Amino acid sequence: MISLKETLILIRQGNQIMKIATIAAVVALFAAGTASASPVNLITNGNFDTVASGYTFDSGFKVVNSGSSAITGWTVGASSVDLIRNAYNAIDGYSIDMLGTPGPGFLSQNFNVVAGQTYNLSFDMARNSGGPAGQGVSVNFGGAAGNFYSTAAASNTLYSNTLSFTAASTGLATLSFASAAKAGTSFDNYSGAVIDNVSVMAAVPEPETYAMLLAGLGLMGFLRRRKAAK
Repeated sequence: MISLKETLILIRQGNQIMKIATIAAVVALFAAGTASASPVNLITNGNFDTVASGYTFDSGFKVVNSGSSAITGWTVGASSVDLIRNAYNAIDGYSIDMLGTPGPGFLSQNFNVVAGQTYNLSFDMARNSGGPAGQGVSVNFGGAAGNFYSTAAASNTLYSNTLSFTAASTGLATLSFASAAKAGTSFDNYSGAVIDNVSVMAAVPEPETYAMLLAGLGLMGFLRRRKAAK
């Protein structure tokens, strides 16, 4: 027959095991749900294809001046940007020439963030055939800054650019693009860098993160059982 002390120890161990099993089950369910959920683009109209009726057209470009709300979801600042339609082989629909006519151009949008969450920005950029390589954009992404410049590659070649930041507080963060030129390069013929396919998505923890959490829970349970057995 086991003693009262041994019985109490077994009860404590059983309670700890139940707690750990419950937490592990919750973590596993959360991991499965996160993995199956489709990423959501937090940017409205990231491909610039939704525009005011007066700005729809089949080819060429239209100037969108500062203060205009013609590009749904976006605020135009500085002087202007150019809304371009099917101008390059690699760009379908609308895109934005950041230099504008005349420049400089500025484009921004606010989006919701949660404190402690990391967010990833991606956008495509190409060189306008009317300007030299070295045209680009200066990006501010929730306080994280970066300059991105076009290369000597063919003007119809889109290439992807990325930037990340972790939100310090819950609320609104701002993504902005400003026309920029690489040192030694001047703005030319109102032709700047062309951007398209802008997206901001919350980073999803890798499966290894959940595995490490479960391993940590198991170690904590083991140490508690050893301590209770003494």
